[in-house]
Amino acid sequence: MQLGLLLCDHIDQGFRCTGGDYPELFLARIREVVPEAQLTVFDAEAGELPAPDTRMDGWIISGSRHDAFGDYLWLTRLKTRVAGLLAEGQAVAGVCFGHQLLALMHGGKVGRAPAGWGIGGHHYRWQSHRHPLPDYRLLVSHQDQVLCLPEGSRLVAGSAFCPHAAFTLGERVMGVQGHPEFTPDYARFLIEQRRERFDEPLYRQALDSLSAPHDGAAVMGLILDFLRGRPWPAPKE
Repeated sequence: MQLGLLLCDHIDQGFRCTGGDYPELFLARIREVVPEAQLTVFDAEAGELPAPDTRMDGWIISGSRHDAFGDYLWLTRLKTRVAGLLAEGQAVAGVCFGHQLLALMHGGKVGRAPAGWGIGGHHYRWQSHRHPLPDYRLLVSHQDQVLCLPEGSRLVAGSAFCPHAAFTLGERVMGVQGHPEFTPDYARFLIEQRRERFDEPLYRQALDSLSAPHDGAAVMGLILDFLRGRPWPAPKE
């Protein structure tokens, strides 16, 4: 499977030197599901975008510390190129920032989460019996979220904290707010790095949540199935 990663940020050097950058995290998680997968990285934040004739089995837009609704030249160019990929019939999935960006591009609304920062491990419910997991947990780090889905989209999963945690639009657009690629070590690094932004109860709750298992590989599997146009597996009994 040949995948393209539209990279919208880099992990800070303090973690990158031991835990890797986003491409390494994505590739490790993807290969838990598809061991032979190949990942080609385009540093969109640095202005590097795929040429018009570039084709992949699917594309993933990474997370970012930037706002999806921000006014950045690189972001304007990225949106134009993503629109081109979709017009070419290619499938695109967005993670966190990428999820929000795809919602915005198709008429949705994105802003600061009413409940504040989401950090640590969060639990979500599927909104349809079609999905193979009764619910799932992902590691998260975000203060923005999708407030209103694009017209014609289908809500896939949500929670009280983040009602629009995953959606699809047709057969070529999928967004997931949580981070299937995150590891507990990286989630802990982010929590400690941003410690001053959180009150004590949120900080402690987030750290404690990292000891529970997360479903990063399972959710990544669903993303890859969507990108390949494969039906999701039957629900577990």
